[in-house]
Amino acid sequence: MGLSGTEATKSSYCIGLFLHGDGPSPPTRFNLKWMLTHETNDNSPSIKPPMALLIGIDEAGYGPFLGPLCIGATYWSIPDELFRSDLDLYPLLKNLVTTTLKDKTRIMIGDSKLAYKPRGGLKNLERAIFPFLQNPISSFQQWMETFAVKWSVWSAPSPWFQTYDKPLPSALPQEILTELKELATNCLADSPVCFLGAKVWCLPAHRFNVLLDSFPTKGALLSHCSLTLARQITEEFTNTKIQIHCDKHGGRNQYSHILQQLFPEYLVEIHEESREISRYAWGPENQRVRCRFVAKGESFMPAALASMYAKYTRELAMEAFNHWWAQHIPEIKPTAGYPQDAKRFLKEIEPLLQTLSISRNVLWRNS
Repeated sequence: MGLSGTEATKSSYCIGLFLHGDGPSPPTRFNLKWMLTHETNDNSPSIKPPMALLIGIDEAGYGPFLGPLCIGATYWSIPDELFRSDLDLYPLLKNLVTTTLKDKTRIMIGDSKLAYKPRGGLKNLERAIFPFLQNPISSFQQWMETFAVKWSVWSAPSPWFQTYDKPLPSALPQEILTELKELATNCLADSPVCFLGAKVWCLPAHRFNVLLDSFPTKGALLSHCSLTLARQITEEFTNTKIQIHCDKHGGRNQYSHILQQLFPEYLVEIHEESREISRYAWGPENQRVRCRFVAKGESFMPAALASMYAKYTRELAMEAFNHWWAQHIPEIKPTAGYPQDAKRFLKEIEPLLQTLSISRNVLWRNS
């Protein structure tokens, strides 16, 4: 089903505005409500085309003892007439995105575990993220201030984040970024899909431990934080159909209780709870929210890009962490924070913890 003329004009205009910054200055937070009420420059009447919101959520760093748990979310809009439960953005953006690293002519958006290997560096993650950015990001501190929710507060107890900085992107050559930004601009302008933005919950050990005290398990904490992030995004939109897509959390199949807590306005309906997928819905038709938890959830493109935002943020945070400790123990080998190596790292830095006034609660994530 195709777009009407006015809808196509509005869609192309909002995409071009997002990527180029043309037209009147939008609000500080790029906002679908602003896009849909803004006058276009053609002769069509002022319209509010019905749009649906797609939110993908995934995490990075669930298992480590050192470094933050990062939960990423990306959100997108599509014309309401294209919205359906099995919608797949990959075919709609087939000239722009791919799921394989072998294709260098397009942008790989897929499982961050495939995109990132320690020896390969951050290039594949930066290749997926930076072409979509509305405004240039030039440093670690700017990245965290832009995307990490409540970062200045949550990072305050951690000294390794306070003064560290590095230029970004760090591994993606400028000429490649320029080519990919042009590709993204052109392909999105010809597509009904609009990328609206991203957010990351980056939880350093101290904040993680504070939250964990309120939940029976780490999996329950992950579910609560992921869905609170979803709630923060949905609150920016009204009278919009919404699809929330999450990876399964710790193998659990039942999420209705936490959904009802975080979305109390309407009764949460249980549509399916199985090993493969758990599906829920609530709200009236014009603002219907559907939420699903899927095994291997990165098959949904917004969730795949969310996993890449989460992984990129965690890797930057670990660089800051390792840089700080190397200033105090120059010969120390960096750590990725996973259990076995985290214990090695802790043993090597333990003699300095008291001298540096570092409490275990700020350093080490409980489980």
